[in-house]
Amino acid sequence: MNLSIKKYLRAAALVSIFGIFCAESFAAGTKFLIAGCNWNKIAVVDKDTQKISFLYEIPQYSECNSAVLTKDKKLFYTNKRNARIVNPKTSEILWEENAKNGEEYHTADVLKNGRLLLGVCGRPARIVEMSSSGKVLSEVKFETGVESVHMQFRKIAKNRKGNYYVGLFGGRALLEVSPKGEILKNIKLDVGVFAVKELASGGVLISGDGGKIRIINPETGEVLRRIDSKSIEGAELLFATEARMLKNGNLLITNWNGHSKDKSQPKILEITPENKIVWKLNNNGQIDNVSSICVLK
Repeated sequence: MNLSIKKYLRAAALVSIFGIFCAESFAAGTKFLIAGCNWNKIAVVDKDTQKISFLYEIPQYSECNSAVLTKDKKLFYTNKRNARIVNPKTSEILWEENAKNGEEYHTADVLKNGRLLLGVCGRPARIVEMSSSGKVLSEVKFETGVESVHMQFRKIAKNRKGNYYVGLFGGRALLEVSPKGEILKNIKLDVGVFAVKELASGGVLISGDGGKIRIINPETGEVLRRIDSKSIEGAELLFATEARMLKNGNLLITNWNGHSKDKSQPKILEITPENKIVWKLNNNGQIDNVSSICVLK
């Protein structure tokens, strides 16, 4: 089979798989969009069956820590050396930006207003808001205080005040950065932060190294909830790369195992407020390290 036929069949398969996905036929259950550092794929996995319904191979893979679905159903992801918007039906790259020397791209997110949020590590670091087509709408430059670009941050968030929460990986702190690039808060933590989420309560959900998860009061720095590597009966958290608070109050956690020899732990867990496991995704041979997750319905 020649390369052109292979390429055509691969595109046809993507159209077929993602045709179901784009039709929003998720009434039977929940699906997750997942990606991960040291895994050159982005996938959609069904929560109930744990089967993959969509698989996209990242070209020129470097390190993918963020993958989301835009409001117009395009894939937006970072790949350390670049960021891309992709048509999932055809794998066509609709927009791409390559990192400058001394920069790394790690945050790709969708804001409530539909804008895309891009987080760029560097000196200075940059927070960019874009249209769904990749047009730059605003840019914030700031200094993280962390010399190593790779150790600055991974997944940042915009808060309800219009500022940005930046969890420092190497600096072990939570920054609140204004649209002018001012550091409004610098809260010291016991976690090398991987991901930050603002909760409906106003608290901040933090996940990171050592399997640590914290919910803190951003005004006082008080720790409101603490989860550590062995807090969960029946599983060990190795590296809590991303945690999301679900509508039912449970936490959805990605358990990255890239730095551990223990490959037996679940890749993803859902736990109750009492830290009891109600669902987990184990290694099924198709899914490698997971450090990014979005809930699709």
